[in-house]
Amino acid sequence: MYAAAAAALLIWAGTPVANKLAVVTIDSATTGMMRAVLAGPIALIVALALRLRFPTERLHLVLLLVSGITSFAIWPTLLSIGIQLTSANHAALIIAIIPVFTGLFAAAYDRKWPHAAWWAGVTIAGLGTAFLVFHRSGYIPGTERASGAGADGASVIGDLIILAGTMVCAVGYVTGAKLSPLIGNRATTFWGLAVAAVAMVPLVLINADRTNWAAVTSTSWISLAYLAFMGSFMGYLLWFLALGRGGITRMSAWQLGQPAVTFALAAAMLGEAVTIPLIVSGLVILGGTALAQRPG
Repeated sequence: MYAAAAAALLIWAGTPVANKLAVVTIDSATTGMMRAVLAGPIALIVALALRLRFPTERLHLVLLLVSGITSFAIWPTLLSIGIQLTSANHAALIIAIIPVFTGLFAAAYDRKWPHAAWWAGVTIAGLGTAFLVFHRSGYIPGTERASGAGADGASVIGDLIILAGTMVCAVGYVTGAKLSPLIGNRATTFWGLAVAAVAMVPLVLINADRTNWAAVTSTSWISLAYLAFMGSFMGYLLWFLALGRGGITRMSAWQLGQPAVTFALAAAMLGEAVTIPLIVSGLVILGGTALAQRPG
């Protein structure tokens, strides 16, 4: 389960960078939706070939629909839209707060009140996120700069869109982890991708004219392929395996190491600088998230 979590972490560490490269010549919303549309048919073929169990009980079916649509459709789309308006480094740190929301939604699902350390960690991580979003984006309340990009290429709107997406992603993590022990992590992943693909096909067709497909570069195509087949397909397969066997709260803490890998990739491939304010906000967010993951 630890190897699966580490592999998923490495795969997902590259998704902010790949997203940033893909949206250069492909519409951002289309980029996010295409992840499921490209990976879904392959997932369906695999699910049918392996005769993976499709949930028939009402609760299991609801978990599959919620997990599939949130994890593979809504979250990638919000991430792609947001990342076009912000930097990969900002996205990486905001994504790092997912374990906090995952723990909150898991506690709500299980009807267990989080312990005091969790609330302290959430407060610290929340302060770090607020500093990241508003300070680095050059935010001045009551002015037009609130929605504009700062010197680092990040904006409040972009950061907030990704923050909203992390909440959606956490819902997908919890429902997927609850379903995985019941029908298997492979069935949860492959059927979930298939469900998301069906939901996204009409929206991709509606959005198709927002991209000049003849002008799409090979870099954007390769990045989109990485997002679909590694980020959506392999990443979630490995992650649901880790969550199902290792527990939601314990394994979610592994995501704390993801920003460091993304920082390195963003510096090498995008030329993004790792600044002192970015490091400070990152340490506060990761420290708060780590505190929230401590056993009560």
